Amino acid sequence: MLDSGYVDADFLVTAQRQYQIEVVGPAFGSYSRQHQTGQGHDLQAFVLDWDAQQAHCPQGQTSVNWRPGHDVSGDPVIRIRFDGATCRACPTRRACTSAHAAPRQLTVRPQAHHEAIQAARRRQETVAFKAQYALRAGVESSLSQGVRRFDLRRSRYLGLARTHLQQLLTATAMHVVRAIAWLRGEPLGERRRKPGHLAQLAPHPLSRQTVLC
Repeated sequence: MLDSGYVDADFLVTAQRQYQIEVVGPAFGSYSRQHQTGQGHDLQAFVLDWDAQQAHCPQGQTSVNWRPGHDVSGDPVIRIRFDGATCRACPTRRACTSAHAAPRQLTVRPQAHHEAIQAARRRQETVAFKAQYALRAGVESSLSQGVRRFDLRRSRYLGLARTHLQQLLTATAMHVVRAIAWLRGEPLGERRRKPGHLAQLAPHPLSRQTVLC
């Protein structure tokens, strides 16, 4: 279970193919204008025929160009273009593209990557996904505590074995600290931030003493 910074098309496909690991987390969203505004025809409105190497738009028109290439990062992509004259005469052109005269163009990842990221985006909208992903809710606070109080990001030793031992000791120390806080009756989140000078004058929430003003 990961946050959205890790859930991209490459990781979804690689984790499943090479390691048989199911990645659960919010997938990267689309950067298209249509998706961001919630209006118009975004990529999901088009039907891709991978065998015929064609795309079909919501108006039933078929693409005229299907060209493999690479994006600015060097990753493989497929650039799809529709007919210019057909697009300019389309009654729903404004819902499809903001270009003045150029036809609608699509840029998609190869089939396995495209289908993986689209399936992940559909899945994250379901109730079942939200219930499953809720199991990860406490991990961010654990990581934050480990980084702030136990220097979790830095290894004191060289070698995987010694680093692994340090991680085990760090996890044990975190459990001990949490157990002590629980035995003392400290509310959750009480020690997240050092209290300021004014806050230190306030009585402890669990104190039985009554302050008379």
